[in-house]
Amino acid sequence: MLLQLLRSGAVYGLANVMAAGVPFMLLPVLTRALSPTEYGEVVSFFMVVSVATAMAGLSLHGAVGVRWLDSSKGDPHGYTRTAMMLVIFTTLLATGLAALLGPVVGINLSAATCGMAAVLAGCMALQGMRFAVWQSCNQAFPAASLQVVSALLGVAFSLAAVLLFGWGSIGRIGGAIVAGLAIACFSVLSLSRLVGSSKPSFASAAALLRFGVPLIPHAMAGALLGSLDRFAVSAQLGTETLGVYGAASQLGLVINVLADAVTKAFTPQMYRMLARNTARDRLRVVALSYLSVPAWLLMALALWAMLLVGGGVLLGAKYLAAIDLTIWFLLGGALTGAYLNVAGLFFFTSKTEWISVATLTACGITAVLAPWAVANYGVLGAALSYCASQATLLLAVWLLSVRVKPMPWQRPVLALRVLARSWRAR
Repeated sequence: MLLQLLRSGAVYGLANVMAAGVPFMLLPVLTRALSPTEYGEVVSFFMVVSVATAMAGLSLHGAVGVRWLDSSKGDPHGYTRTAMMLVIFTTLLATGLAALLGPVVGINLSAATCGMAAVLAGCMALQGMRFAVWQSCNQAFPAASLQVVSALLGVAFSLAAVLLFGWGSIGRIGGAIVAGLAIACFSVLSLSRLVGSSKPSFASAAALLRFGVPLIPHAMAGALLGSLDRFAVSAQLGTETLGVYGAASQLGLVINVLADAVTKAFTPQMYRMLARNTARDRLRVVALSYLSVPAWLLMALALWAMLLVGGGVLLGAKYLAAIDLTIWFLLGGALTGAYLNVAGLFFFTSKTEWISVATLTACGITAVLAPWAVANYGVLGAALSYCASQATLLLAVWLLSVRVKPMPWQRPVLALRVLARSWRAR
């Protein structure tokens, strides 16, 4: 198990570093080619993408991945066909709502641009579904390659639009949309070939909706949880300040990329341990969850030290104030890494309504905290509210996991011993 985990982790880790590293390379270019106000518009667009993801796709890639991992629950082919149709339908709904509500709630973008943000969210859902199927079939290389190609296309189109055509923020936004549509078309064609002549069914649609609809509050709250600080900065301090703040958050996302890679590698193994349902396997899951907290915090501090030394190379002169804020995004990302380990319990049991409760709780607290913090402490207050929101989410999901999937959390020493013995036995 350990060797397979390390092998998959290496593949996903390399892909995540490359996929995130390529857009990360855009940061020195965009912070020199775009003004803080223009960069703030780009940040606003991706804020809408994040919120639209709650409806566009219904997080169905998770259900599809589990079905391919455990086909005893039913035929995955027709299930996947049905899921693709639901993603397309929900994306159309999300597009209309985003175009209608985006300008109303204070997003400084046109209705058409807000609608296209929802289209991109739907494209990402289809890509996630193709990725989930490959991941569940232990095909790490094609899954990882999809990530890298998607990132490369987005960067290529964005650079061409911004640098060659001088389209500014619209060039970056348009590049992301074109790349997303291209990858989504590939994903649909690839999955259609895989499922063959399988037909969608009402039974599959009902099961998928049972999985996805309870996740809407969770996904919406999760998107807002990661964006409320930016909404508060935009509303109270303006788009120009949002541009600098967005650059800081982009630097801090480095640790989220690493957390995502580890989670993608670990999740199939965790599901297998939970499926065996033995006391020893439950203890191993608990040990790994506890170990993740100090590991991610140490990683955050190491990355902070690196950014203090080299951050000035990554940002244009108008964005250097962002460097001081990145520590709070790195610490928040470390807490996110620990949260992802525990959240897998909810997806394994399909009791996703409880993870919605955790996310809504954290979102409600942040909705009050972020505007107050920005009003009193400016951008520093916003960054602190982001970090606090991730800590609240981790605590809430851990407390609720006891109800969803009872685990021996009260036996950390024994859990660590069992994990150490299992590693030595390998």
